[in-house]
Amino acid sequence: MRFTAKDLINIGLFTVLYLIVVVVCGQLCALVPITQVLGPLIIPIFAGIPFMLFLTRVSHFGMVTIMGLLIGLVILATGQSYWVLLLACVLAPLADFIMHTGKYVSWSKSVLGYISFALPMIGTVVPLFFARAAFIERITRRHDPAWVDALVKMTPPWMFVVMILMIVVGAIIGAYLGRIMLKKHFERAGIA
Repeated sequence: MRFTAKDLINIGLFTVLYLIVVVVCGQLCALVPITQVLGPLIIPIFAGIPFMLFLTRVSHFGMVTIMGLLIGLVILATGQSYWVLLLACVLAPLADFIMHTGKYVSWSKSVLGYISFALPMIGTVVPLFFARAAFIERITRRHDPAWVDALVKMTPPWMFVVMILMIVVGAIIGAYLGRIMLKKHFERAGIA
C-alpha cells in the first residue's frame, strides 16, 4: 500500500509529539542521578500516550517503522549514541510487523509492538556500560563530580539488564496508560 499525504502528516506529527515527551522526560530525569537511572522505566510510560494515539491513525505497514527510524535519526543528531538508530533499524520494523499481524487493532499485539518500539532507547545507555570511560569523561563536562560519582555507583554492569527490563515494564504501563487516557479514540478505531 502507498503512503498518503495523511499518513505522512500523521507520522510527522506523532514523531514530534513522541520526541517532545521523550526529551522532556529525559531532561527531567537527568536532574538527579537516581531518576537518570530510572529513566528507562519513566520515559516509555509517558511516551506510551502519544504512541498509542498514533496507533489509532496507523493504516498499514511501514508507518511505525518510519516513525521509529525518524526517532533514531533525531536522537543521533542530538549527540546521543548511534546505538539508538542501529537498534531502531531492527526493532521498529519488528514492532510494525507485530502490530501488522494484529491488523493494528489487536490490543496484545499493540502492547508487544510498543515494547519492541521502545527498546531502542536502551541505546542511549549502551556507552555507559560498554564504553564506560569515554562516557564518564563526556558527562563529567556537564555534571558535577558528585552527580557523576552517584551515577557510576548506581550502574554496575548487571544494571544494563535491569534497564532493559525497566523499558519493558515501562512500555507495558505506558501502553495501558495510553489506552486509559485515549479510551474514546481506541473505541472509535476498534482497538478498545
